[in-house]
Amino acid sequence: MALSLKFFPIKDLVFSIVPTAISYEGHLNKLPVPIFYNQYVAIGTGLVISIFLGALFYLDNIKTYKKSLAEILATGYFMNFTGRLAQLLHGKADIEFLFPDNSIVKLKPSKVNVEVGIPISHNSLIKYSSEVKHSCEIVYIREATLSEPYWVYAKYDQGYLTIYEYPRTLFALPVYLEKQFSDKDSAEKNSKKIYAYFDKKIEGLRMRYSKDIPFGRIKFIQV
Repeated sequence: MALSLKFFPIKDLVFSIVPTAISYEGHLNKLPVPIFYNQYVAIGTGLVISIFLGALFYLDNIKTYKKSLAEILATGYFMNFTGRLAQLLHGKADIEFLFPDNSIVKLKPSKVNVEVGIPISHNSLIKYSSEVKHSCEIVYIREATLSEPYWVYAKYDQGYLTIYEYPRTLFALPVYLEKQFSDKDSAEKNSKKIYAYFDKKIEGLRMRYSKDIPFGRIKFIQV
């Protein structure tokens, strides 16, 4: 990963690391090691330790940024399953679906299920999204409370409709982490950790809002 000043701990360097480096001289002089009795050696050693601490701060800032970004995207995406979609499946009224051939199918909520594919890496996201697009139809859901229908990828078979979802929001990561997604190998390597943060946040939200999710009707799978 290329060095970025955005993650460099300037405040920590000015207010903590540098003063600490100077204080190391006094501590090192007290050690029973003759080489540290030399003022320049003691200060130099303190600077080396400070640089090491600065590097740790830098890496921790990067980790925190990636984790926060993944959790923000996960929270926004998850709201769909406790909001409009969940309310639809919790309801009692028939749901109206408009298919590409302009045919309309009305189904009871109990005959509608959702499968959510949570990818483990950028490649798996691309692969799964491609599979969904090729195997499913774009189906519009019509609600009386909305002036315009919204679309989903779905399959209709033997009276049951399955909606296939995946976090499209993750495709936005290259915009925020351009260097980490600069090529195929870099994207695959960096995405695994970020997607793990995303998955963990989704899991936590599922537990927290389990009462708002129709039991057994929205299935999360790792892809």
